[in-house]
Amino acid sequence: MSLAAAYLTVHTPRYCTYDAAFAGKLAHADFRGVRDALIEQGRHVAAVRPDVLIVNSCHLITTFPTVVDGTPRHRGVLTAQEAPELIHGVEYDFPGDYGLAAAMIDRGKAAGLQCVLANDVHYPLDYGTVMPLVCYLDRTQAIPVVPVSVCLAADLDECFAWGGHIVEAAAAAGRRAAFVASGSVSHKLVRGPEKWPRPADQALDHRLARLLAEGRYDEAWKWMPEYAAATQPEMGGRHLAMLLGALLATAGRYTATLHGYGPSSGSGNYVISLQAA
Repeated sequence: MSLAAAYLTVHTPRYCTYDAAFAGKLAHADFRGVRDALIEQGRHVAAVRPDVLIVNSCHLITTFPTVVDGTPRHRGVLTAQEAPELIHGVEYDFPGDYGLAAAMIDRGKAAGLQCVLANDVHYPLDYGTVMPLVCYLDRTQAIPVVPVSVCLAADLDECFAWGGHIVEAAAAAGRRAAFVASGSVSHKLVRGPEKWPRPADQALDHRLARLLAEGRYDEAWKWMPEYAAATQPEMGGRHLAMLLGALLATAGRYTATLHGYGPSSGSGNYVISLQAA
């Protein structure tokens, strides 16, 4: 099975900073559950030891084409445009996988999807890609990473299809891949980082998590448009659609670990690991 694992992870700056990850300095007690969950998820990645991490981040945003970044070495210094007071001067340096990225683009183009292969040391990475990796998922920065954009012009069906193309490309390339969906579930943002989602949205987030935990991926996918309309997940749930597309493309079962759930400015944030059974 080419998809060794799949992860729903968190990138909100209240969790993914050096202070939170390495020093345990949290702005609110309610953040501790997700912060500890991310540490557990990092241990999960280390135990799985995938050949490559394919990261679909809700903050790596493109307008018309889906961009797959095949740059052989991702190296730079990140200051988050949205939160420079929290994320600034963060150095990152981890390998890429040009061959796999190019194969993903080939499959996307063969399916008639608008997509672009990036191979440029100046292509900027976002905090939703960088921060979960350097703070939690791979602190050694040793696992190759292929970033995949969230495309505004792509609907949920197109994002779901990309999940399948990613899995097929990884299988053909002989990679034990892990897919990472980096983003919130319910995402009705308000000012006040300690604020939780509304109870009704929390209940829907928990229902989605149960479907993933029970391996009911097809049911989750059929429900996704309704869920997205009700909870307004980050980037319309495009990262969730790609995650479900990847899971269903394998026709396999995954053992789920629900590490934690918590708030950030009215959004719901789940940390979930799915390992091939």
